[in-house]
Amino acid sequence: MDGRKSDGSTFPIRRIIKPISESGQFPSPVKRGHISVDRKMNITFDESQMRYLKRPEDQNNVSLNLDDGYEDREEKSEEFFENIDLMIKWISENLATSELNNLVVSRRGILTDIMCTPFNKYSHSQWKIAVILQHGAYHICRFDRNNKWEEVQKPHNRVWHKSYYWGWKMEQLLTESKPDEPDCTKTQGQHGKYLLVNQLNINAHSLVFNCEIDAYDENTGSFVEIKTKKHISSAKEDDIFKRFKLLQWWAQSQLGGVKEILCGFRDNEGLVTRMESFQTSSISNSELPWNQKVCFHFLENLLTWIKKRVSVTGEFSDNRIVHLFERSDEDTISHNTTTEPRYQFLPERYLNIGEKGHNQH
Repeated sequence: MDGRKSDGSTFPIRRIIKPISESGQFPSPVKRGHISVDRKMNITFDESQMRYLKRPEDQNNVSLNLDDGYEDREEKSEEFFENIDLMIKWISENLATSELNNLVVSRRGILTDIMCTPFNKYSHSQWKIAVILQHGAYHICRFDRNNKWEEVQKPHNRVWHKSYYWGWKMEQLLTESKPDEPDCTKTQGQHGKYLLVNQLNINAHSLVFNCEIDAYDENTGSFVEIKTKKHISSAKEDDIFKRFKLLQWWAQSQLGGVKEILCGFRDNEGLVTRMESFQTSSISNSELPWNQKVCFHFLENLLTWIKKRVSVTGEFSDNRIVHLFERSDEDTISHNTTTEPRYQFLPERYLNIGEKGHNQH
């Protein structure tokens, strides 16, 4: 037994289409801070690890070998960036506990998956999140991330196994730590990660979350997301790209306050020959099989339901109760509570920190 208890409540996955606001547009986030993590995993709350974009002169005529250096790569675990530890560290240094009341604390990847849920099939989008109420804030962390793509992620699938490296290589080839820096070295892990801390208001909900930023374009004064994608060679592949990939790219960039997505189209050997720029504000349109209004209202309504369920049990430090929300089938989000230690993701020092424990800025 895992000690879980269910109150029988569920949340329906529905596509609600109604106006978002007077502007009709998904709201933009406000930048609250910075997190830099160098290659030795040292953390500073500044822009020291920001990368600058090196845009190709002719995006229709490029030759980038993403496979270069693959055999000499350093295997890296992304587990450190999958939880919300960085957000906890940032909050502990930058916010007073009085500023946490009613905030939703998470990271962009979790919110992206939630936003896309109404349009993603259950077989490709199964998720479980744990929610802890502490200092008046609702902390959300992902657990047991599963989907049926796990089979293609295994080492015997050569192209998928390389795709993570190719994505990193694409970022390396198109960015530099300073605008006047010479070409990057060819080994993986030569630079760290730069993350923004954003705040986004979804009507009554105020969300604070971190999001990794690929590059800053000094010419446009905006952030750029760098992607790589296999060449689209059929109508079916084009439909899948528009139905699922563009949805994820839009949601990710919208939450990050990223204005442009720069994608390198490659073959199965990792050779990029063409690049295309997508403006985040122009991606969502009536011709696509998904709608940003649905994403907005699903996120808003789910957060309302989550808060209602979690607030019943009060602060985590008083009872050690964690709330689990899981996409249990194609149409439903289920709710359970648990006291299992493995779901208690907040560190003890954070539970005990008081008003004076936070640095005032």
